[in-house]
Amino acid sequence: MRVALAFSAQRDDPDTDLHAAVAHLAQALTRLGHAALPVPLGLDVAAFWQALQTAQPDVIWNLCEEASGRPGRELHAAALLELQDVPVTGTAAAELALCLDKARARVLLAAAGATVPQAVRVAAGQAVPLAVPLPAIVKPTSQDGSAGIDAQSVVHTHAQAQAAVARLHAQGLGDALVEAFIAGRELNALLLGPPGGPIAALALGEIDFSQVPPAQPRILTWAAKWQEDSAEFLTTPVRYPAVVDPELLVKIRELADRAFAALGLAGYARLDLRVDAAGEPFLIDVNPNPDLSPDAGLVRALPALGLSFDDFVALQLGWARIK
Repeated sequence: MRVALAFSAQRDDPDTDLHAAVAHLAQALTRLGHAALPVPLGLDVAAFWQALQTAQPDVIWNLCEEASGRPGRELHAAALLELQDVPVTGTAAAELALCLDKARARVLLAAAGATVPQAVRVAAGQAVPLAVPLPAIVKPTSQDGSAGIDAQSVVHTHAQAQAAVARLHAQGLGDALVEAFIAGRELNALLLGPPGGPIAALALGEIDFSQVPPAQPRILTWAAKWQEDSAEFLTTPVRYPAVVDPELLVKIRELADRAFAALGLAGYARLDLRVDAAGEPFLIDVNPNPDLSPDAGLVRALPALGLSFDDFVALQLGWARIK
């Protein structure tokens, strides 16, 4: 098959995670006997469209994380791919839009019976309600990659919550979500499954907070994810596979099944969860388009499922569909 690898290319740095993911996928596709055709989505959308037409792919692998230099347009890139009328991997544009808005997604999740922490959405110019859940973590409603999250994001008073919200608005990160902070373990769950489900496989990793200083909140900040020379990055490694008891695993599996169906996820996705002192898991974030670079959590989790990266790629090609 001819497989177009559509990816955002606003940056020219060949060492970025996205360029690494493209190369990693291309190598796997070649080993599987397919033709890998990288198609970068830069600022010239017309050129991208023409390149897709020229490639004449049998399948498009959607790696786009933004469009026109704007991360919030990830869903627009997916919609553009769907206009090609050939099978596309992963979650469709409409469902990507749901996942991008954490406040909207949590409404659907709660309606489907998934456990999510209590939260309040605060738009620019609005005051934080006095009844806000405390302690809380304050984060952008429509950003990913822990954007805007730092050590001051966990708040214990209404005044601290108001200040944290104001900082996010001043950074231009949009509406804020003030969410009850679940003190406990943080797990991530890799989900694999066809469109419409059910989930075919689930693998768990755990953030190791054992090296975090007592005065620091046990959370994954932006620095912990992206600044490899920072103390936060060095003291929050992810361990695979996570060790959980059978009862907790059953609860997580049920939560994952509900989330996969409620949000219309497809192919692969990652869920971030916190587990409270009573052993109850809470869903805190959904990533329907996670990183596929060689050192990314998704790739590191595959051996726990008995899968190679080539196996994963073959599954995704089989699950790709016309959206």
